[in-house]
Amino acid sequence: MPDNRDAAKKNGQASPRRPVKRPDYARGNGNWNTEAYERSVRTAHTDTVAAKSENGSGARGPYYFDNTASAIRERRIKSMGERQRRMRESVKKNRHKLGATRRILSLFIILGTVIGAAALSYKFLFVASAITITGDTSYSEEEIIAASGLDSKPNLYSFSASSAAKSLRFNCPRITSASFSRSMPNKVEITVVEEEPSYYAEIYGDIYAVSDSLCVMGKIDPSETEGLIRLRLQTVESAVAGEKLKLASDRAQSFLERATSYIGESPLKLKLTQIDLRSDFNTVMIAEDRYKLVFGTQEDFEIKVRLAAATLEDEMFKTGSRALINLQDTTKTSVIIDNQLEFD
Repeated sequence: MPDNRDAAKKNGQASPRRPVKRPDYARGNGNWNTEAYERSVRTAHTDTVAAKSENGSGARGPYYFDNTASAIRERRIKSMGERQRRMRESVKKNRHKLGATRRILSLFIILGTVIGAAALSYKFLFVASAITITGDTSYSEEEIIAASGLDSKPNLYSFSASSAAKSLRFNCPRITSASFSRSMPNKVEITVVEEEPSYYAEIYGDIYAVSDSLCVMGKIDPSETEGLIRLRLQTVESAVAGEKLKLASDRAQSFLERATSYIGESPLKLKLTQIDLRSDFNTVMIAEDRYKLVFGTQEDFEIKVRLAAATLEDEMFKTGSRALINLQDTTKTSVIIDNQLEFD
């Protein structure tokens, strides 16, 4: 058989590598030798890996995989140590999670206990049961408590003071103002301000009593108008018991408030029986059912009220005769005695 290496050498080619026949080192045969076996294993698992140098040329280096019994045992020991380390870390992490869970659970229990205690205290301890009334009033304590809605004994801080005051004014019209003061654990003090009606007005077929502050004090019968001043007003927007009388016109509303304020501070109020404010340019009043006072426009109205009060103090008005008093010009006041004068 020709030698291929010699032929390749003659032709200028690299000679092929002759295969190396290695002895069989299987356990049990005559060639078994521990040292030779280990060397054979290292040689059999030798491999090369390509690597690039700085100039780009390929460089080869040996890579050895030690598969000897001692190496395997060492790797097993390392693997076992790694598993134990991971297990310890897992146990530690689980302990931290368990501790955090316990802390969160404890926090929820404490929070629930506090909320439950607060809810029970709110419901059963702070009950508005000790209610006192202060202020001069013609209503009984039971009527005021029932009118405000506190007879149901609500929680001390659950009821609305504004709603209770509104309900009280609606059900007890002579009470024009109410304030509520609370103190723990169960005390409520209601301070009321009561007014007597000074005026009455016919609104959409019904007669309503009205206080000096223009608070509507509810419907009354015609027989109850004795001693009250009749108000004749422009269009009324709302007349709700316990609330302020409201006109549709802002101008008329403003003048009504100013007029009643001036009249309330004047002795003229004690003599008036009617105030006609239906016209912005001709205000008329009736005093003692005998004197017709013509004020004209709203200009200088306060001066005109003082003039009217002073005029009625004159001796000439003690005869009982009817008279028309013209106050439109504040520089001069004219008086016309007329016993045929009629009032509507």
